Amino acid sequence: MINSYLKFTVRSLAKHRVYAGINLVGLAVGMAGAIVLFQLVKYHLSVDRYHANADRTYRVVVDLHLEDGSVEQERGSAYVLHETLKKEFSNVRDAAYVAQKEVTIRVDADGTSRKFLEKEHLVFTNADFFKIFDYKWISGNASAMAAPNQAVVTERYARKYFGNDNAMGKVIRANNRENLVIAGVVADYPEETDFQQDIFVSLPTLKKIVPQYGYEDWGWIDSGRDTYITLRSPEDKAAFEAQMPAFAQKYYGPDARVYHYHLQDLSDVHFNIAYGGKIKFNTIIVLATVGILLILIACFNFINLSTAQAFKRSKEVGVRKVLGVSQAQVFWLFIQETALLTFAAGAIALAVAWLFAPMVSQWLSLNVRIDIFRDIRLLAFCAALFLLVIMLAGVYPAFVISRFNPVKAIKGVLKENNRSFFSVRKGLVVTQFGISFVLIAVSTLIILQSQFLKNKDLGMDKDLILHLNLPETETSKLTALRNELSVLPEVTGLSFFRSAPSVQMSGGGSIRFENRDWEKFVARSRAADDQFVKTYGLKLVAGRVPVHSDTLNELLINRKLVRALGLKSPEAALNRRLHVGDAGKTGTIVGVLSDFNNGDLYTGIEPTIVFADQQRYRRAGVKLSRLNASTISRIGSAWQKHFPENVFEYSFYDEEIAKFYQREELATRLTTTFALLSVCLSCLGLFGLAIFAIEQRTKEIGVRKVLGASVAGITAMLSMDFLKLVLVAIVIASPVAWYFMHRWLQDFAYRIEIHWGIFAWAGFLAAGIALLTVSFQSIKAALTDPVKSLKRE
Repeated sequence: MINSYLKFTVRSLAKHRVYAGINLVGLAVGMAGAIVLFQLVKYHLSVDRYHANADRTYRVVVDLHLEDGSVEQERGSAYVLHETLKKEFSNVRDAAYVAQKEVTIRVDADGTSRKFLEKEHLVFTNADFFKIFDYKWISGNASAMAAPNQAVVTERYARKYFGNDNAMGKVIRANNRENLVIAGVVADYPEETDFQQDIFVSLPTLKKIVPQYGYEDWGWIDSGRDTYITLRSPEDKAAFEAQMPAFAQKYYGPDARVYHYHLQDLSDVHFNIAYGGKIKFNTIIVLATVGILLILIACFNFINLSTAQAFKRSKEVGVRKVLGVSQAQVFWLFIQETALLTFAAGAIALAVAWLFAPMVSQWLSLNVRIDIFRDIRLLAFCAALFLLVIMLAGVYPAFVISRFNPVKAIKGVLKENNRSFFSVRKGLVVTQFGISFVLIAVSTLIILQSQFLKNKDLGMDKDLILHLNLPETETSKLTALRNELSVLPEVTGLSFFRSAPSVQMSGGGSIRFENRDWEKFVARSRAADDQFVKTYGLKLVAGRVPVHSDTLNELLINRKLVRALGLKSPEAALNRRLHVGDAGKTGTIVGVLSDFNNGDLYTGIEPTIVFADQQRYRRAGVKLSRLNASTISRIGSAWQKHFPENVFEYSFYDEEIAKFYQREELATRLTTTFALLSVCLSCLGLFGLAIFAIEQRTKEIGVRKVLGASVAGITAMLSMDFLKLVLVAIVIASPVAWYFMHRWLQDFAYRIEIHWGIFAWAGFLAAGIALLTVSFQSIKAALTDPVKSLKRE
């Protein structure tokens, strides 16, 4: 019985190969998209979930409640926090401090000396880090992290530094001032982690490398330095947080009202953008939703074509029922046909997903692998996906077909209610194109917003500026470097500073203007020399540039700070005294700058102070008039001359700014890709329905042509029925598209308007593609010889 059913299924699919082919391609494309999206969603949901203590591991974060009513969310913490928490709270089992810092590592081996500038891959931490997070020890143990000048490396970094030699006991040199002994080697970290460090330096060493840091200062909070703890039980979280106000009162006194500590779940670290997360959890929801929508569109295509075909196969069903085949047997026969087609489409989908996985990996900087034989979760998803598609796509058509009256079926008098505007088939077409319209509109908005961010005037010059690291801030070296670079013909400006505008948020704190009390708002501070304004093309609206100094004497403020201080004009701020809290010094305001962005465009303009502080300088900005092959080489030679023990690296300012908006680039790629994919799937189904509809009206077309109807008139008649459905989909989906676009734009302080042109473009594109799809078959039918059409049975 099963064998005969299988033969019948194969013959049926071969007989109706056009419809079978459309269903096969539609299901394969939809399932391939869903498989790729599943891998993306699975990766992000798996990040750092593999640690044994993940359910009771937290990052201690603080919300700074300022007197002006604003709240700043800070992921970093004071150095003394981790030790104090472990001493004073019995429910804190382990506490780790993780400080990230750029360090130049020198490795001397085999008579050669190699240098590496370690940025993201080096951290300073303590032994509890390896108790909180799971690492497999190849050699050594975490106890060595209690002593100064000790380091632990991963296997790949052991090979990087020492080749195939045993790394244990080897010595490397940090910043040409401290020797570090390799006291342990751990296995390489898995891909599903945000802790992508390869060299762990013992925490006591940090005080030697950075002696000027405020280690005992509770107010010294740095975003690059986190505190992680594990509680003895997940149930202890509420009790711990309830004690934090009293804890803050103890160590901050009257300022305790500002510092609101709480625990951030480890599972939230990857998703919480406010505390430096990698991706929004809402984005994961969107990706999962898009995957489901692709499957639904593919299934809707299958349902539409299957039910349309049902009336062509009515005689076949009638004969089977007369011969004694039950309704249930007919039902399962057509389910079997759906299952066979689904498994064939699934095999193609896996091949397509595997083929495009490298491209997706390059797009997203992730290793997206498609291997169901090694990935048990992917295998389970594919099995569930196949079953879901069979149920969604097969049950309704099989149910409709199995209920045919055998007598009417054999006589061929079964009729389909094609005139019902709200029929299931038409409703599915409307739904398909509604989804496609929303995706097209949202992706269009994301593209326009991304272009807006790239092209927005930031209040400064960002082109042809080269950024260099400053390993040291000794006056003689900075002066010598300035003198050598300034004589290069391509160099038109050079500035030393801590961080460039619009690339990294600057520090900041409370300020006191003249004899007034401390202001209720926080002002951002930028440590920069007297060439900062010229190099970055900042606009001076009043006063002058400060004279050269190594420390805070004169300072600049921006117009936002002028307004925040309640002054009537920029000129009113000149020659007034301002105490800068985070610098601990008072200076004279000598100039007012036009507003510029301190950080990315997710946040607005903030009150800002620019002042000299040579000890804070970390980078140099080199303004170029032109760039040629030898420019970088000559700048590098001059830099290396003064910092021979360090690694020369450079970056371009405009590229650094662009990196801030990688999330938007990612969103653009994903939404555009899957919007086009949804349109293609919808049009594929529409194409099949057009073929069926035209076949049903072959004689009508022949009669109309005999009576004088033109090709254009017949094409328009056949196309309008489908175009009406697309237009209805656009009208219904427009409010939905507006809602999602409005929600997405809320993250930006600077954003474009949701213009009617976006809806017009998305509607025109959806309708145009649909019309093109239908018109192809309509024109073909209209050009058919009417004699052949009228002869056709």
